[in-house]
Amino acid sequence: MSSPSNRDDGMGSAPKQNNQLRAIMFADVSGSSALYKRVGNQRAKALIDDAISRMKALTETHCGTVVKTIGDEVMARFDSPQSACETAIAIQQQCSLGTEGGTLAIRIGLGYGPTLLDAGDVFGDTVNDAAFVSHIAQGTQTLLTQGLTEALPGHYRNLCQEFDRVELKGASEKSTLYRLEWESSNGLHHPTTVMSIRDITQLHQLQRLRMAWGGQSITLTPDNTPYRIGRDRRVVDLHIDSTVASREHCDIVFRRGKFVLVDHSTNGTYVSMSDQKELYLRREELPLVEDGIISIGKTCNEAQQQVIAFSCDGVLP
Repeated sequence: MSSPSNRDDGMGSAPKQNNQLRAIMFADVSGSSALYKRVGNQRAKALIDDAISRMKALTETHCGTVVKTIGDEVMARFDSPQSACETAIAIQQQCSLGTEGGTLAIRIGLGYGPTLLDAGDVFGDTVNDAAFVSHIAQGTQTLLTQGLTEALPGHYRNLCQEFDRVELKGASEKSTLYRLEWESSNGLHHPTTVMSIRDITQLHQLQRLRMAWGGQSITLTPDNTPYRIGRDRRVVDLHIDSTVASREHCDIVFRRGKFVLVDHSTNGTYVSMSDQKELYLRREELPLVEDGIISIGKTCNEAQQQVIAFSCDGVLP
């Protein structure tokens, strides 16, 4: 499945419409390869073709324009974020359905911002962001960029739940992604109440990870991650002067409400949490919960006092 190109070679015959605000949608049949194996080529193709046809029809019903199909994916544009969300909800409710081979699931990414329309195709950062977000989504998920969420009217914003903080492709700063709780829009369902974006943002801002190393006291918040640990003073936040430490040994990142240790090292990282058995990570990652110690390149017993102690406070009083 290819991503849309952002190149403009000036060869389009139609006039270009610069910097017009549009919502962009990428809707993709998730797990299509596995579906072919489960139900066979003919049945799988029929199911996918039917889903693509439904997605295109629902886009047009909700005042959108189908730009193109890319394999099992539909790309569409809308003049308003609300129309894009209405389409995404309709697609999830009508196309994410059970089959004899399992579940046919749709994953959707939505973005909103300035775009360039050229010969019927759409280009720009907004397009690239929506495509990037769609590839993060799992089956039956609809993910929205921060720009689209902020442009929604109140009713639809209440259906949005903070999902993750990521660096969009080509960006230097993290952006918040939101998940559209499309089940909540159907009166026949009774889903768990979704917290407001304001409440979720406040909870996010109160998260803390406290660490102690070599007499230093360090407090991490989601906004100052990734936090880099390693031997190279020039590129890390916490310098570890040890021959068993790699130049960029590991990072601490914040994902889906948790601080996560991500190891990049040669010798690995050892983590001991509460009463759990010591875990060894090498090119792996682990959520940090409650409290414990992190040892760089050697076991916690071997390191003795040369360990990083941590405590996850969660929501501070």
